[in-house]
Amino acid sequence: MPKSLTQISWRWLLVGALVALVAVAVACGDDDDDDGDASPTVAETGAPTDVVAAPCEDGPGVTGLLDDLKIGVLVPFTGALATFGPEYENAARLAAKCINDAGGVNGGAVEIVTGDTATAAEQGVSEATRLVDVESVVGIVGAASSAVTLAVAESVTGPGQVLHISPASTSPALSAAADDDFLFRTPISDAAQGVLLAQLIADDLGYTSVCAMYVNNAYGQGLLDSFTLAYEDGGGTVTASVAHDDAQSVSYAAQLQQCTADSPEALVAISYPVGQATVYLREALEGSVIGEFVFVDGTRDDEMFAELGWENFDGMQGTAPGALTTDFGDDFDALYEAEFGELYQTPFVREAYDATVAIVLAAAAAGTNTDSVAIRDSLRDVANPPGDVYGPGADDVGDAVVAAAAGTDIDYQGASGSVDFDANGDITFGAIEIWQVDAANEAIVVIQRFSVDLTTGEVLELD
Repeated sequence: MPKSLTQISWRWLLVGALVALVAVAVACGDDDDDDGDASPTVAETGAPTDVVAAPCEDGPGVTGLLDDLKIGVLVPFTGALATFGPEYENAARLAAKCINDAGGVNGGAVEIVTGDTATAAEQGVSEATRLVDVESVVGIVGAASSAVTLAVAESVTGPGQVLHISPASTSPALSAAADDDFLFRTPISDAAQGVLLAQLIADDLGYTSVCAMYVNNAYGQGLLDSFTLAYEDGGGTVTASVAHDDAQSVSYAAQLQQCTADSPEALVAISYPVGQATVYLREALEGSVIGEFVFVDGTRDDEMFAELGWENFDGMQGTAPGALTTDFGDDFDALYEAEFGELYQTPFVREAYDATVAIVLAAAAAGTNTDSVAIRDSLRDVANPPGDVYGPGADDVGDAVVAAAAGTDIDYQGASGSVDFDANGDITFGAIEIWQVDAANEAIVVIQRFSVDLTTGEVLELD
């Protein structure tokens, strides 16, 4: 393992975050349609072995007749991030199932109501408005894309005072959103991913020059800025950074030629898979334009590699925000596989589960299923230390609801790691994964994982 990956300068984490914030603030003012940062965490190939029958079916269930807690799951089922949404919905429904099986919250059931963002800001705002005004949700889990999340926060959930937690939006711009403290997120900011991406390319892969294709929205611009600053500071050269619209396209030939005009050693793909990266990667391969690629969370998609041919990307690597290595994470993986028969393959599934549980616990502590302001006011109380620690397992979440409702000070430790929200609603301690395409097994494999503390600057390799 390269020494530099465990001794990353905090100066560049800090400067990268500041630069990304300034650059993305401009992008946030645009009506960009999407941004699928993903993150989130992709399942590792080693599946839990102790798989049991479907969980959360033997408890007392909900016996009260009081108001249900309605949570909107606002994620992409269509559009450039269409492959991500279904597993986020699975995670949210699994959280609701286990809590309802254990007795529900405040005498009512947790009810999940879905909305499709289509990976587009305009539709995301429309669906968020429907969820709030028609479905009467008191909390929203979503969106995936940073551009969609920002649009929803600043035009719907912030002004409407509705608690809003994104499980997958990683742009640094979220930290400065005009959301009246109603927007939170469970993954770590791309201020961390950009620096580790630069270190991976320069030190592990040994590329001295790359070009970048990026989706022109808050996610793409923020991650590009953070990466470029760190990579060029380390002596690398970004020969070209070529933006493309966040809508889908049938061809990116012109942008691809512009990106590779100065013969970079590799192309960094900072886009979404459907109708974006899948298109220009195919054009690059079929036209022999360039054959070496580096990926990020938005392009960590097994369906994309299957469509283009796993063998064309064997051994190639990428980065993504991920989950910390904990027993709590293992508990969730076993729970998810027992419920759905296989592990998730998209990033940020653990984060979607944690966002849902956090809203429920805050409702329990607030003693209401209908007052979103009161639920927001209790969120940090149940998620941050101090307090009795509860994890994401089927028994733990039920017990945590009971404890929070009784007024016990609790500290939810999630499937993705610590769910401690700072003043901006951010998680400042999280993980970044290095992943690799394994063509022989047709799988995406996590090969290294690092914890990153954006408060202290400490970066450590995890087991």
